[in-house]
Amino acid sequence: MNVIEINNLVKTFPEFSLNQVSLTLPEGYIMGLIGSNGAGKTTLIKIMMGLYHYDDGDISILGLHPIKDGKALREHIGFVFDEPKYYDFSLKKIKKIISPFYKEWNDALFYEYLKKFRLKDSYRFKKLSRGMKLKFSLAIALSHNAKLLILDEPTSGLDPVFRTEFLEILQSVIENGKTSVLFSTHITTDAEKIADYITYIRNGSIEFSNTLDQVMSSYLLVKGQGNQIPKDVQEIMLGSKVTPYNYEALVKSDQITHKVWDIEEVPTLEQVMYFYERSSDYND
Repeated sequence: MNVIEINNLVKTFPEFSLNQVSLTLPEGYIMGLIGSNGAGKTTLIKIMMGLYHYDDGDISILGLHPIKDGKALREHIGFVFDEPKYYDFSLKKIKKIISPFYKEWNDALFYEYLKKFRLKDSYRFKKLSRGMKLKFSLAIALSHNAKLLILDEPTSGLDPVFRTEFLEILQSVIENGKTSVLFSTHITTDAEKIADYITYIRNGSIEFSNTLDQVMSSYLLVKGQGNQIPKDVQEIMLGSKVTPYNYEALVKSDQITHKVWDIEEVPTLEQVMYFYERSSDYND
């Protein structure tokens, strides 16, 4: 079963548009939605959440339409935002306000997560650190039998230690095989650590959406001496960097017919995104 199915989705704004966006996420897996700031990650997430209408295409989240079936869908989705916003109440009072909206709210599970995340229900939300606010938001999201977690830039601005801890928490969430996670990020190393699937959006279009292993085996970073990129490399490269002494270029593995470079290596996800962003057809 696919928990997310999006086909040829189009959404047009005066100065930005999503162009023929397609992706799928099978049940029980984590997808990292990567892209630079302004690439369309948050817009796509808001469409998934039913906050934006779209102009064309098809979208199904847990087999439901995000707008027509919005109320039913929200029962089964947990949202965690970049900057969680709750009233300046205690965690206990916030829980008391939110829990009646969910038919499958589990109070015991909520307190289990508070204990796991080292939070007390007497804490006031606005006095929590950014990391603690994220943990509380995740506890809320996980306490009503959410089948899909959607997180928008959850690790942005966190220190490295807490980022690692938070990513480990997300990995533990899918261990039951029934919960799935989609999280957007411009921190590619986070996606590389835990994502099973990677979707890269650039300037409103999907460059690739596949398993992490398939993505990483699809590219090579080639290097050579001199400040002139060989014509054979130019014809297949996706992006390049040239210095007075050498060049680097990103190429697709399946387009290589013969090698005219000195060194080749498997790029990191960060390097793949970096060279795509440097490509000549990119408009900021």
